[in-house]
Amino acid sequence: MLFLDPKPLPRRKCSLAFSLIEMLIVLAMVSMLLVMAAPSLNGVLNAYRLSSAGDTMMGMISEAQQLASSSNKPIEIRFFKYGDEFGGNPSYRACMLFRVDQAVQGTGAAATTSERLVPQGNLIKLPSGTMLVADQALSPLLQGDGPKDTAEGKPNGYSGVKDATFMALRFMTDGSCRKVLPVSAGVPFAQLGYQALNQSYFTIVTDQGGVVGAGNLPKNFYTIQIDPFTSKARSYKPGV
Repeated sequence: MLFLDPKPLPRRKCSLAFSLIEMLIVLAMVSMLLVMAAPSLNGVLNAYRLSSAGDTMMGMISEAQQLASSSNKPIEIRFFKYGDEFGGNPSYRACMLFRVDQAVQGTGAAATTSERLVPQGNLIKLPSGTMLVADQALSPLLQGDGPKDTAEGKPNGYSGVKDATFMALRFMTDGSCRKVLPVSAGVPFAQLGYQALNQSYFTIVTDQGGVVGAGNLPKNFYTIQIDPFTSKARSYKPGV
């Protein structure tokens, strides 16, 4: 005859927590995976910023063409050049649209006519970590000693950066695109010139904290060419 013990057997306690050694092993493995993935992730982020900067410039060029046609007045894009947040590596980092009007001062025989630029929209800054290269071989369309960025009532000009300079392109009502050439102070009208097609382009790159030239051009870049006679813009990006 069997007799059962009325007292239940004690259940074995199961530990659901990780031990310190197990946690350290997991953290070490996660750290190794992050280190291995960091270069690829950084490359993806840089490619995204670069594409965003190039698309922004293509959109601004398209807007300038449309405004010139709809308003029947020339539209100017100014590219503002200044240093990075540490004050070094001057390059083109922002742009802005302007409508070119004529202003008449005085009356009768003493009346004089000059250009008056009216801002169209706000200043557009390129995405952080990107810039338009100032190198002659990579951006011949933006070469030259640009004037200082000034604006009435704005101590740091339209760019908002002290001592910034700019170069400009002007989209005409006939569909052409001309480069605005530097002129002496006091000249009432801008001097315009056609840039040869094989010299009518500029290049956008990621900002690596140093001066970028043809000798150290990153594998991934974004080049925009503008036809001076039709103002049609074409883009090239290797996408590596």
